[in-house]
Amino acid sequence: MKHRQVEAFRYVMQAGTTAQAAKLMSVTQPAVSRLITDLEYHLGFKLFERSKGRLHPTPEATQFYSAVDRFFIGIDELEHSAQQLRDRSPTSLKVYATPALSTSIVPKAISRFRKLHANVAFQLESASYTQIALRLQTHQASLGITHAFPDLPGLTQENFLRVPHVCAMHASHPLSGKDVIVPQDLEGENVLRILPEGEVDWDATTAVLENSGVRFSSDIATQSSHTGYALIAENLAVGLIEPFAAHPWRQNGVVTRPFEPRLDHTYVVAQPDIQAVSSMITAFIDILRETAATFDANLGAAAP
Repeated sequence: MKHRQVEAFRYVMQAGTTAQAAKLMSVTQPAVSRLITDLEYHLGFKLFERSKGRLHPTPEATQFYSAVDRFFIGIDELEHSAQQLRDRSPTSLKVYATPALSTSIVPKAISRFRKLHANVAFQLESASYTQIALRLQTHQASLGITHAFPDLPGLTQENFLRVPHVCAMHASHPLSGKDVIVPQDLEGENVLRILPEGEVDWDATTAVLENSGVRFSSDIATQSSHTGYALIAENLAVGLIEPFAAHPWRQNGVVTRPFEPRLDHTYVVAQPDIQAVSSMITAFIDILRETAATFDANLGAAAP
């Protein structure tokens, strides 16, 4: 497989025609067609169905394109890094965080950090637990901020926060009048089920209710805590849920209460294990810890 063949395929997928791809590559249309034919021969499957002079990607082409696009994004990142070095551009930190953390603690930490280090550029991406692990293992991220990982090759992690889940419900729910929620309060309730992802399993949350002999239903489920809070805002369920995403949902009628016994979960900041730890990364982790220390699980927010 040759780079030029893959490049031609990518241009055809993006442009839709070999003629437009040829213009983008500064070659002739027959040259692009030949590159695609040679690539199909090498791959052993068809990339396009040809009908009435138009190319229609096969299902295999669509799947192959996702891998090709990731490859070229990696090349683009290398070009960007090289350009920064040539131009002596500001240091850049590429941070991946779970959706709840990327909309709560992490932006506040970046704000505090930038007041001290205005020359450091940030790229903050929201990603799932498994996506963050992959980005770190393939060196596409400076830091990952997420639930604690099991021991995974290619990355290191440090605990930075341990918080309890809260009990969330709509303000009109009778339980909103209680100061603390205990398992027996959830007898007969529809309790939101948080779906597992990778090595993260939230079964311990509902196990507390089951071990207490509490009878409850659980016919509303999601993997995203922001979606979970949206469902709670519609009074479809009550939730034993992480507290980070709670704050923006308060204006939609969601309230949270402490839950006993505590259901603590650990969150970490992770890095590629062969990454040189720069002073900027160390400084940002310190500020992230300071921000996390001000987080109030019952309010779902960090102090400004």
